[in-house]
Amino acid sequence: MPKLLSGVVQLRSQFLRSVRLDADYGRTDALDGFVFQPSARLAIETLARHVNETQQRSFTWTGPYGGGKSSLALALCSLVSPDKRIHEAAINVLGLRRGDPILRAFSSAPGDGWVVLPIVGKRAHINHEISIAIDRLPHRRAAQRSGNRDVIGELVAMAEKPGRRGVLLVIDELGKFLEWSSQTNGDIYFYQQLAEAACRTRGKLVVVGILHQAFEQYAMRLGREARDEWSKVQGRFIDISLAAGADEVIDLIGRAMDSQALPHPETRHLSKVIAKSIGERRPTPSNPPKPTWSTTPSI
Repeated sequence: MPKLLSGVVQLRSQFLRSVRLDADYGRTDALDGFVFQPSARLAIETLARHVNETQQRSFTWTGPYGGGKSSLALALCSLVSPDKRIHEAAINVLGLRRGDPILRAFSSAPGDGWVVLPIVGKRAHINHEISIAIDRLPHRRAAQRSGNRDVIGELVAMAEKPGRRGVLLVIDELGKFLEWSSQTNGDIYFYQQLAEAACRTRGKLVVVGILHQAFEQYAMRLGREARDEWSKVQGRFIDISLAAGADEVIDLIGRAMDSQALPHPETRHLSKVIAKSIGERRPTPSNPPKPTWSTTPSI
């Protein structure tokens, strides 16, 4: 009987699981198999350049499902971890060297890193979820929960604490919080306050929200006045597109497959011709065209 393809090709185990940001942060094996593609590097470099050269501290990453946004967010959180093992693992998978602008923006040291708040969206008020994340920090005494709790003030105070390098707030699945606000006619002014506080603080308070579609899409069912308010809030964030190119996707598929040697001499010549043609006409992830630094400003 002819051998089936499933008997020759398998998927590598590290590509079979998805990343859960709040649960995977702090695990030394969480970055196993992470591939730092050129589009992801451009997104991180854009973020780092703003942090290094401007006072902008609020961002969104927008890209399709399955594009590696959560994995990249986990790598960023790990990079600023005060845990030496996790910090060095992130440096290795990101391929960073001394003097890299990414390291200048997100420098860390054992026992003296950043406060990292990884949050995964749900249909709830984001203020409450940030409060929970703050209260879960090591050696943090839980504050009295009330509707008047100044969560943004607590973030600013942590960022401005003497000797602290910064606070990194990463909100994966931000769209779920936005959907809840849209469906309940919730006040999204909190997001504007958060973005403005991050840009004004004397310390480093960096906010990164991860989206699958543009911010304003979540307000499409609202009236014009409400949509205008959402646009105003969106304008406080710099949106960075995170979408892998076709060649990056092909490279990732190749890395994910683990195949046994299977002699097939009748197709060898044709395979070489096709590979040569592709190599001459299209860039590859190992030799991509030099990207230009740019951002997509929110409207």
